[in-house]
Amino acid sequence: MAAVYRSYLPLIRTVTTHGFGNFKGFFDPVDRDDAVQNIFAVAFEERSRLRYNGIDPYGSFLRGIAHNVVRKMLDKKTRFDRRPDSLHEESANLETEYIKHETANLLRGFRAQITDEPDKTVLQRYFCDGTAEETLAKDLGITRHKVRKSIARLHSRMIKLLKSHGITHA
Repeated sequence: MAAVYRSYLPLIRTVTTHGFGNFKGFFDPVDRDDAVQNIFAVAFEERSRLRYNGIDPYGSFLRGIAHNVVRKMLDKKTRFDRRPDSLHEESANLETEYIKHETANLLRGFRAQITDEPDKTVLQRYFCDGTAEETLAKDLGITRHKVRKSIARLHSRMIKLLKSHGITHA
């Protein structure tokens, strides 16, 4: 475990310092160190060690654990109080309602374009029903990493479609 810790510490420090997605990283060194230790604590639990399939790169598996741990930290701690987007606060605005309507129409059209059956299932169950990645992977009989890649591919295509129609806030 010490060798794994030393080998993957730079990767985890990068995740906690530079962030991922909308998370821009921890600014406070105490929070960064806390996150790093929590990530490795979760990774070294027996349950996590048993979930690793030995086929996919361990760095990717550890990065997934890091994302989940950081998300849980952000959700649980009030000191990371996230403010709602001002767009949601102005939902009475007619223009905002029109944009929401147009976005929904574009996404319905996008959904109709998807012909690949696994992607169609991931789109419905993950984006619409809110099914967890692990459950999807188990139900589809593929690795969680492949589910994440499918989610990222679909998300990227949706964002590209919306941006091509001038919708940049989605």
